[in-house]
Amino acid sequence: MIHQQPAGRTSNSNPPTGSQICIVGGGFGGLYTALYLQKYRHLRNSQITLIEPKGRFLFTPMMYELITDELKEWEIAPTYSSLLAGTNVSWLQTRAEAVDLQRQVVTVTGGDSIAYDYLVLATGADSRPVDIPGVDQHTLTFRSLDDALSLKARLSQLLQVQAMGPQASAAPVYVTVIGGGPSGVELAGKVSDYLGARGQITLVDRGATILKPFEKGLRRLAQQALARRDIRVLTETSVAAVSADTVTIEAGGEQQVLLSHLTLWAVGTQPNPWLGEQAVDHNEQGQRLTRRSLQLIDHDNVFVLGDSADVRGSKRNAAPNTAQAAYQAASRVAANLAAMTRGRSPKPFNYLHLGDMVTLGVGDAGLWSFGITLGGRIAALCRRGVYIFRMPTRRHRAKVARRALGELGRAVFLPWRKRRDPGYES
Repeated sequence: MIHQQPAGRTSNSNPPTGSQICIVGGGFGGLYTALYLQKYRHLRNSQITLIEPKGRFLFTPMMYELITDELKEWEIAPTYSSLLAGTNVSWLQTRAEAVDLQRQVVTVTGGDSIAYDYLVLATGADSRPVDIPGVDQHTLTFRSLDDALSLKARLSQLLQVQAMGPQASAAPVYVTVIGGGPSGVELAGKVSDYLGARGQITLVDRGATILKPFEKGLRRLAQQALARRDIRVLTETSVAAVSADTVTIEAGGEQQVLLSHLTLWAVGTQPNPWLGEQAVDHNEQGQRLTRRSLQLIDHDNVFVLGDSADVRGSKRNAAPNTAQAAYQAASRVAANLAAMTRGRSPKPFNYLHLGDMVTLGVGDAGLWSFGITLGGRIAALCRRGVYIFRMPTRRHRAKVARRALGELGRAVFLPWRKRRDPGYES
């Protein structure tokens, strides 16, 4: 269903209850804004439209658990229809093609248009293109559900191929992970645990250390976890070229060719292109400049958040491009929309950094929060619990939590039961 208003409407002063709110993008920023709006009773008669072409929301921080079967696809990629059931949000499974800020209209694929009183843009980011031969043709990214499923299928295929070779027992699977940020480190640990003794993993980063923005304790935990898995870490090393089965690296002015059956690209993103027909201010990375209230400069009724926004705090410090920042921003956008529809002024967004968490393999993680660093299985349990709590809806959280508690119960009960009764079978 397409919601339309007279295209010439340009003023939003004293808007009535029942305003039309259009949200472009169903990631953390967009979906969570739509869900947070459900808290405000006076918005129940509003027409809220979420424009998102994909059929499933992706809880990206836990994508890595798909590789090792610690989590199932339905847990980290629930459908939008299930998440939005019982709300007043109309989900349009289509793509926004253009935004006319003057006429207050969003044009979608096929030419239909959605008029709005308020617009929320959470269009996200994608991999940043690089001018390195072979990267586009011979590397896999890890940003979508399809990426995760493709990686798992490729790893399974590599194990099967190596097992059929003439020297199967001694033939390793060589994997190169490019990028020493959280995504690269998390990928390296999970891929290593998936392949086991058959895998030989190399992590390559241009910087002097992995996880550079993170606290020292968390970096140390990550380095120890990689070392336990015999993952080779090459810092201050750049990539010169990638082929179907090699990666050419350069360090100290010298080049070296690595054998690589699988090369994973976990380096850099850039905001998706601006959809507006009218130009707006942006930073060097292409992120749109906003007020502290997350309103677009010069457009009171347009909010921008997530990876596509340059969000600054009271001290001009930038909020990170993370899920944590996006769902905090979504809560502020929803509160500001609720205030503005009642004729009140919006409030500034203040990002609160609650900590950092990284998975370091199966049953292994690192966690830092307010000066406390945890590692190992305890950190893995804490990380999983925190992320379950942050999943989109109560209904989905409950389903995921039930399975997690069942697994935890079996992990605790079965060893105890077998010690008491060696003949016990689960």
